[in-house]
Amino acid sequence: MQQSQNEKYKMLSQEANKKSEGLQQEELENLKHVQKQAATRQSGTEVRLNRALEEAERYKVELHKLKQSNKMHIEAAKMLSFTEEEFMKALDWGNY
Repeated sequence: MQQSQNEKYKMLSQEANKKSEGLQQEELENLKHVQKQAATRQSGTEVRLNRALEEAERYKVELHKLKQSNKMHIEAAKMLSFTEEEFMKALDWGNY
């Protein structure tokens, strides 16, 4: 009788270990799945961030080009204004 109880407890212990191993394996698979989802989301976020950075850099370059262009137009306008003033003085000088 003592031996049958020992065998019964041994069998119960083995069943509990198998269930525990099964649950641990299931939990491990769930964790792997969650980790894969997180990695996929992070990868997508990094791609979007890199695209946004590239776009920001393009805007920065375009803004720099516009500033240079505006500067050239302002300088040209100043030179035209100065030349126009000289021309007007020359016309007035001829009238005296």
